[in-house]
Amino acid sequence: MKFIKLISFLLFFISQLFFAQELPPIIKFNSNYYKAGSQNWMIDQDNSEFIYFANNEGLLEFNGTEWKLYPSPNETILRSVKVVGNKIYTGCYMEFGYWSRVDDGSLRYISLSNKIKSKLIEDEHFWNIVAIENWVLFQSFNRIYVYNIKDQSFRFIDNHPYIFRVFNTNNSIYFQAINEGLYEIVNAESILICSNEQIKTNRIVA
Repeated sequence: MKFIKLISFLLFFISQLFFAQELPPIIKFNSNYYKAGSQNWMIDQDNSEFIYFANNEGLLEFNGTEWKLYPSPNETILRSVKVVGNKIYTGCYMEFGYWSRVDDGSLRYISLSNKIKSKLIEDEHFWNIVAIENWVLFQSFNRIYVYNIKDQSFRFIDNHPYIFRVFNTNNSIYFQAINEGLYEIVNAESILICSNEQIKTNRIVA
């Protein structure tokens, strides 16, 4: 009986050892190491496995070895980042656009919001960016800017009092309008799909 218990214990110990070896290593980097702001708002990754952070001081890039900071285009906190193809889209205070790589390997910023500057809402922050097919959506709490990558045109979803967050789920785009309900975006138009009281009065975070 003691022999069986010993074998059982050894098998359990070995299985736990193998399980522990499967866990990936976790490395912590503090702001003094990557030399940027202490707060990162969003994160995304490109096809080359470079990682991008919307940082308090700008766009933070990590290639697995080195960190590089690209200052915010208007010296405000970068709130959102989304990689779409070979472009890195970002949003901040009263500004959004994309970064693309140039010949020397660095990133150059191109503003999209400058094209519609007169249509921006005063004191607008762009907290979230999602992409689907040929569209990139820039979201503030007051409006969703739907950008067509192909013809570079804009459409606006702004007939809601407070837009909390936009989600991309199963190739569909949804957002919650506080005190109204859950909407789906179809052809750049918002369609109400749920007006349950729980949905209307509680913020959906994920």
